[in-house]
Amino acid sequence: MVNPQNHLTIVKKIILAGLAAATLWSCQQEQLEPVKTPSTPNITATVNHARFPKNTQDIEALLANPEDQEDEKINRYLYELGLATRALIRNPEFNQTIINLAKKSETQSANLLDLRTVAPTFYQFIDTQLKIKGLSLAEIAENLTYQPTSEHSGIDAAQAEKYIPAIFIPNLERASANVAPIISPNIEANADEDARLEDHIVAWRYNEGGTIEEVLVNEEMALNTTTPLFLIDNAVESLKVKADPNAQVVATKPDPVAEPSGQRSHHHHHGLSFSSYEHSIRSQSYRYERFGKSDFTVTAVRIDPSGQPHLIYQAGNGTFRTYQSISEIHRNDIGPLRYAWRHHASDWQPWSNPWTPNAIQTGVNMVYWNTFERDWNHSLKPLGSGNANNATIYLSGNMKYNHEWYTWIPNSVQVHYTRFRWIYDNYAHWNDSWKARFRLWRVGA
Repeated sequence: MVNPQNHLTIVKKIILAGLAAATLWSCQQEQLEPVKTPSTPNITATVNHARFPKNTQDIEALLANPEDQEDEKINRYLYELGLATRALIRNPEFNQTIINLAKKSETQSANLLDLRTVAPTFYQFIDTQLKIKGLSLAEIAENLTYQPTSEHSGIDAAQAEKYIPAIFIPNLERASANVAPIISPNIEANADEDARLEDHIVAWRYNEGGTIEEVLVNEEMALNTTTPLFLIDNAVESLKVKADPNAQVVATKPDPVAEPSGQRSHHHHHGLSFSSYEHSIRSQSYRYERFGKSDFTVTAVRIDPSGQPHLIYQAGNGTFRTYQSISEIHRNDIGPLRYAWRHHASDWQPWSNPWTPNAIQTGVNMVYWNTFERDWNHSLKPLGSGNANNATIYLSGNMKYNHEWYTWIPNSVQVHYTRFRWIYDNYAHWNDSWKARFRLWRVGA
C-alpha cells in the first residue's frame, strides 16, 4: 500500500518545483522548437476556431483538490505532462506516431512510455521539458497511482490503482493527422460556478500566429471534429478482468409489486421487454464528480446461445454502442431514489437460469452489465467480464479511475447477469450494492 504521506510529498514537490521554475518556463516554453521543427507544410491550422470558447477559469484552482490529495496528485502530473508535450503537436510526425499507437491499443490511448522505443527523440524531448520542473517521465510513471479509501471504493483495504501516462484520443475514428491537434491536460472546468461548463475540459491549441490559446472543449465538440483531440490521461494497460466464479451473489429477494404509476404510458415497445426505473447513488461517499453532475451510466453486452456477443444500446442510424446514460445526478440529489425509464432488453429467449448463478450457462441468452460514473474525457477502464456459450466478453467504461463502478465489483459481474426469468415472474428485481440501487422491470406481456 502506498503511504499517503509520500503522496502528499509528491504533490508538494510538483508545486514547489513549478513555482521555482515558473519564470524559466514562461521564458523558454513557447520558444522551444519541437524536434525536427517543421514549418508545418503538411499540417493545417485547427479548423472551426470559433467553436471552442476560451477558458476564463483559474487553472490552479481547477488542479487543487484539498478533499482528495490522491486526485490532486494525478491532476498535477497530467498538467505537467501536457505542458511538456504540447509543443510537439506542431510536428506532423509526432501526431501520426501518437495516432498510430492509439489505434493499436485497447483504450484508444498512446502509451507515452512506448515512445522510448518507437520514437526516442520525442521521448527525450518530453523528458527534457519535465526536467525543468524537477520531474521525469519515469518518475511520473512510477507514481501515477491512486490509493482509494474504503469510502471511495466500497472495499476495505483496496489496492492502489496503477496507471500509465498516455494520450487518449476520444475522436480517434474521425481524427485527421493532417490537422493540427488540440491537446489537453484533462483538467475539468468548474461547472459549479457556471452550469454551462458541464463536462468541459481545459485544452490548448496553437493559432495561426503560433501562439498558445487556452480553450474549453466538451464531448459534442470533440466527436464532431476531425481535429485530433489529444487528452493527457492516466490509462490502464488492459481492460481484462478475471471473473471470480465464487463471488458472492448479492442477496436480493423478488419484489412482487404492481407496476409503478405511468409505466405503460412511458413505453411503446411491442410485446415483452425489460426496462429500468428506480435508481440512486446511495451517498456522497460515492460522488465521483468533483464539479457538476454525476453521470450514472450503464454498460451491457448480450451473449446469444450461439456464443455471439451483441451491443444492446442504440446509438442512432442503426448502430449500437456499449453504454446508455441513466441519469445526470446533481450533488443535492444523491441519496434518494430517482426515477427515469430506460429500455434495456427485448424478449431474448431462451432466458438465463436465475437459480445457478455460479455455473457458466450454455444455450441461453446471457446479459452481463455494470453501472459506472462516465467521464467522456478519460480512457476506458475495466468493469468486469462474463463467460457463456464458449464466449468471453469484457465490459469497460470511460472513467477517470478504476474504482468508479456503482453496482458490481468488476470481478463479480459473471454471477450478476440479468435474471430475466426472475423479473418476468415477479414484475421487478432490485440490483443493489452498497454504492447504488438499480431496479429492472418487466414491461408488457
